[in-house]
Amino acid sequence: MTSGMFHSVRHAAGFLLVMLFLLAGRASAQKVTYGWNPEGMLVFGFEGGLTKYFGEFIDQNYGGMGMGHVKYFILPELGIQLNGGAGNYVYNRRLRDEFKDAYARQFFRDPRLLGLTDYPEGNFDAYADDPAMRTHILETDKLWFAEARVIVNLFPARWVNPYLSVGAGIMRYENSNAARKVDGQPLLNVTFGNKPFTVDTPTGLVTDKSSLSADANTLPIIPVGFGFDFILTETIALNADVSYRFLLGDGKDMMDGFGKSVQEDFNKAGRVDRTKSTENPDSWGSFTLGFQIYLFGHSDRDGDGLTDTHEEDMGTDPLNPDTDGDGLTDKEEIEIYRTDPLKTDTDDDRLTDAEEIAKKTDPRRPDTDGDGLTEGEEFAHGTDPFDTDSDNDGLSDGDEVHVWHSDPLRSDSDADGIPDAEEVLVHKSDPRSRDSDGDGLEDGRELELRTDPTLKDTDGDGLSDADEVLKYHTDPLKADSDGDGRSDGEEVAMGADPFLQDSDGDGIPDGEDECPDVAETPNGYRDEDGCPDSEPLTTELLTPGKTIILEGVEFEEASATVTPRARITLLAAVQTLRDNPDVRVEIGGHTDNRGDAEANRKLSLLRAEAVKLFFVGEGIDAVRLSTRGYGEDMPRANNATSEGRSRNRRIELKVLAAD
Repeated sequence: MTSGMFHSVRHAAGFLLVMLFLLAGRASAQKVTYGWNPEGMLVFGFEGGLTKYFGEFIDQNYGGMGMGHVKYFILPELGIQLNGGAGNYVYNRRLRDEFKDAYARQFFRDPRLLGLTDYPEGNFDAYADDPAMRTHILETDKLWFAEARVIVNLFPARWVNPYLSVGAGIMRYENSNAARKVDGQPLLNVTFGNKPFTVDTPTGLVTDKSSLSADANTLPIIPVGFGFDFILTETIALNADVSYRFLLGDGKDMMDGFGKSVQEDFNKAGRVDRTKSTENPDSWGSFTLGFQIYLFGHSDRDGDGLTDTHEEDMGTDPLNPDTDGDGLTDKEEIEIYRTDPLKTDTDDDRLTDAEEIAKKTDPRRPDTDGDGLTEGEEFAHGTDPFDTDSDNDGLSDGDEVHVWHSDPLRSDSDADGIPDAEEVLVHKSDPRSRDSDGDGLEDGRELELRTDPTLKDTDGDGLSDADEVLKYHTDPLKADSDGDGRSDGEEVAMGADPFLQDSDGDGIPDGEDECPDVAETPNGYRDEDGCPDSEPLTTELLTPGKTIILEGVEFEEASATVTPRARITLLAAVQTLRDNPDVRVEIGGHTDNRGDAEANRKLSLLRAEAVKLFFVGEGIDAVRLSTRGYGEDMPRANNATSEGRSRNRRIELKVLAAD
């Protein structure tokens, strides 16, 4: 695609986008009236609008035009069109740097520029660079055209019909500069009809004949278009059209009096510098608005007994005997049943008008018996549209469906032995569920036990009513069965006996015992809390960086197996960690220097991991513990002696953080 064609297509696309935007807004406000079938119809139309020139000079200027057309539709989707019209096209003729020397030679006589009347001597460069040459000259030229097109309707059965068109035709344009003279000399430096023209060259003036024939301004064209028909009535429509026309033939680039032909003729005349330019083939587009008249319509084309005119007045479809598709003809709806022929369901009860007529309900009233259910809902649920309480349970069908969501055909929807009305009005339970609170006891059983069927835990002790009755055999109406100050739910959760005041027999009542399921260890350390414990390694405040050596933690020779003797120290360390729940520590393993250093490092890490495993087994969160094997790198004493090596084989706790 040439640069000129690209610019032309771009501007045409701009027209189309603007039209789509405007028409989309129009479509959103229009009401569909009836289907439209233009098959076999002859259409006369008249339009007026704007023209847009595309070529070397493409400033945004618009001309005016008028047009008439005749269409005939072979099919609803396919038609042929003959159209013709006249108008003008407007552009700003001005110098562009891409072809300034050629432009200066072509228009130097124009008094609106330099105003010269004689050929200038020497080179044209001085004139091409003269600011006067850059003056914008508004040109208005005439055009006439006639075209034949094929029309393709995209949605022919709708009130708004977009269409595409393509065809062929002929046009004639009148370039005003071609006939304009200055001091007896033609304004243009190129002529039509193979007439002579003169071009200056470095060696003097050269006269040659134009390559353009006398009728070069009469051209074949290829129009392409996109538009909309807005159907107002069966015979009247509005039309909006955007078209773009490609020009063919020798004169296709001379609508503006300048282009490829000028360059070729100048070069033919002997310009040794061979003037060049980025020429754009000429073309033009149009945007029109108008109206159309459709002839040869039908009086009652759908045979429904209503004339087309009557249907148009009512807003029904003159091409469809049942506009709303509800099973009743438009005439039956309008004249017999007084329903809306434009609505399938006049009363919006989810039954079509024809269904209501068949079932003998009123198609104009959504709820015949006034029970809160529309006719459509009554038939969907199988209830009686003439009875407000189909199951005679004391609740209206509408309340059962919309409020309580129970079965309007069963007096006891969940078969729990309690009528729906009693459930919702007296006990406030769910008529759809045999176990309203989901506690494992059916509503009927809960009423026998005097528990609340809407509460899982009637006494609020943390145990569901079903667990109390069926599993623990405690009283679902009493929160603390043994009266020890701790609820049944708490005792069960802690492993205590809800029927014993001192479940572990350590002398501390369960209500005061923090560990009611295990006995206190009487060792002088926190003997009053009722929990087994060990004396901690230290009661000092643990701060980051503090290190505690676990004295007495020994392992089997050359292994990571903790000896039984080490358990006492490790339990004390566990108690320390329990007393400081926000502390995170590093468990560091150390060895003496006997053996390979790398083997010692691995052994020390294994021993640290063994200690961590012990701590986790005693309930310390693993997230609080990290391990590291230091091997022989950090001795406390001299490895030359047995005593020193014994001190170096150790486990240390290093406080990393105290959150």
